[in-house]
Amino acid sequence: MDVVSFFAGCGGLDLGFEQAGFNVVWANEFDKSIHATYEKNHAGTILCKDDINNISPKDIPDCDGFIGGPPCQSWSVGGKQKGLDDERGQLFLTYIGMIKAKMPKFFVIENVKGLLDEKFKDVFEYFLTQLEEIGYDVKYRLVDAVDYEVPQNRERVFLVGFRHDLGIDYHFPQPTANKSLTLKDVIGDITTTPIPCEENESMTDSNSYYNGKFGPYYYRGNRRRSWDKPSFTIHATGYNTPLHPSSPSMIYNAHEDWSFIKGKYREYRRLTVRECARIQTFPDNFEIDCPNIIDAYKMIGNAVPVRLSEIIAISIRETLEAAKNERQLIRGNIKPDDRVLVGYYKGYSHLKIITHQGFYYVRADGRKGSLEIEDLQPLPRLLLLHSKQRMHLYELTNVEPKYYGKEYIERLGFLPSGDTYIGLGFDPSFSYKLKPIGIDKDSIQLKDQYAPYVTTFQELLR
Repeated sequence: MDVVSFFAGCGGLDLGFEQAGFNVVWANEFDKSIHATYEKNHAGTILCKDDINNISPKDIPDCDGFIGGPPCQSWSVGGKQKGLDDERGQLFLTYIGMIKAKMPKFFVIENVKGLLDEKFKDVFEYFLTQLEEIGYDVKYRLVDAVDYEVPQNRERVFLVGFRHDLGIDYHFPQPTANKSLTLKDVIGDITTTPIPCEENESMTDSNSYYNGKFGPYYYRGNRRRSWDKPSFTIHATGYNTPLHPSSPSMIYNAHEDWSFIKGKYREYRRLTVRECARIQTFPDNFEIDCPNIIDAYKMIGNAVPVRLSEIIAISIRETLEAAKNERQLIRGNIKPDDRVLVGYYKGYSHLKIITHQGFYYVRADGRKGSLEIEDLQPLPRLLLLHSKQRMHLYELTNVEPKYYGKEYIERLGFLPSGDTYIGLGFDPSFSYKLKPIGIDKDSIQLKDQYAPYVTTFQELLR
């Protein structure tokens, strides 16, 4: 299955989906400091380096899913939390607009915990409403990466949506870690001497750490976890990167007032870029090509942990496969009284869109050839599509048909001429061989210029 990635960063989310069996065919990342790293690690993906606001939906390849994490600073408790008053916050709506324009089968949105703050309750509900109104069943959950085989406490919000006509009831994966991974588990074997690097120096090795001063913000909390604990969150700001566990403990003085042990200042060091990548579950063969160490920390810290991404991607893949298998169970054994919707398609290009989307629509605005929801009750089991001498028979999903406006049909790639339609989902991955079951072109009643109609399987055999 093909996916495209927005706000791709260095590709933590992308790599997880690739490891789960998806094909990331196209990605968008505007930050030029990240481009070299992304291209070295995702050679098979087309990287679009333009501002997302300048991208036309027609330039995005057709795909099965969208994945991406819009910039989080607008919602982060570590930022100014300006929400939609921040241009970066508005990129969330830009991403929703891309989903609306292309209507993939599913999407994934990742963001910070702050998105769920009471302060942004109305905004978050607005996002959900927008996604539901454009045609998606949406689930969301706050997850801590440490519960999913990632050695750090990192709370993030995930939204996963499936297009309504697919009839998919998605459930987030249950935690997979029986015991939290620790810093010793993940970086305890790194014995290479770390390389100190100043902000104005070029980083030539990812085994480097930022050796600049610790600013006043650094002393507002404990920055060191011991070897037998998972890491603190790996942040996108290199200045605030957690301390290596070999560093001395910090001293608690008062609320948001911590300090280093006098006389041991030089023994405190931040985690290296490579150690942060390990904690983010990037493999060691992941190449980090970013001379500026602060930029390197930023792209690693902004990434979705690869293992967490993979687990969520697997759950999506398995959900899609389960839905497909459920439909496969009812294949064959067609009964004489099984209802069939007979519909016309206009040619190969039209059929290609129909089968790509797994979606068929009929007029419902009173014009000649229109149907009503009542005409499709009870729901037909089968969909027979024909175009003059060619026919294809599919299983319909068990999702009840509903009315759709012209705009929705257009977003799926069709060119409707009316304003109101009835849409139904079907399984395009399997088409019955018609001759063995007794259907041929003479079975079709080409009345009313190929208008759709409902009949029974038995009637098609006559």
